[in-house]
Amino acid sequence: MKNKLFSVIVTCIFANPAFAALNEPADSYIELVNNQGDIVFPHEFQTELVHLGTTVVIGEDMKPANLNGIYTQRAAIDHYNKTGEWLDGTVFVKDVKLVPTERLTTGLVGHQEGNDVFFVMVKDNENRFSESEHWGDGWGWAMFGAKPTHNESPNKEFCQGCHSPRKDTQWLYVDQYPALLK
Repeated sequence: MKNKLFSVIVTCIFANPAFAALNEPADSYIELVNNQGDIVFPHEFQTELVHLGTTVVIGEDMKPANLNGIYTQRAAIDHYNKTGEWLDGTVFVKDVKLVPTERLTTGLVGHQEGNDVFFVMVKDNENRFSESEHWGDGWGWAMFGAKPTHNESPNKEFCQGCHSPRKDTQWLYVDQYPALLK
């Protein structure tokens, strides 16, 4: 009886999408996107996704302004490296951290501080939400504040403004991530 009860509890937990892992692109539309196309913030991204790389933005004062950690699914990276295409449901999360600097014995040191903003992209090869202002050109686009609750971007064009230099590489800065084959 004890083993049967354990089996039922485990089955219920893992069959529930709220407990499912983000690591498979095929699950993204179950876990992160509702029927209206609203993207939900993936709070567990740092433990469920793979760190693809980090970039730093240098301010006008020539000091680091923020660190951008980019995360995605391992299966998406593997597929991209084989085909040059992103799987439907591939998720990217950009975690933008504020970076104060201070002079220490080792020199001028910048370190991550609090969250600034998060960006989330979900690959859409089927053009599911063509009527939504947050979807188009093969992706769902979202921006979340430092305490992520809902998509704060006004539309996809807001997000695409920064991605326009990479429109020809599926809107992504693939050249900046060593895990991706060139």
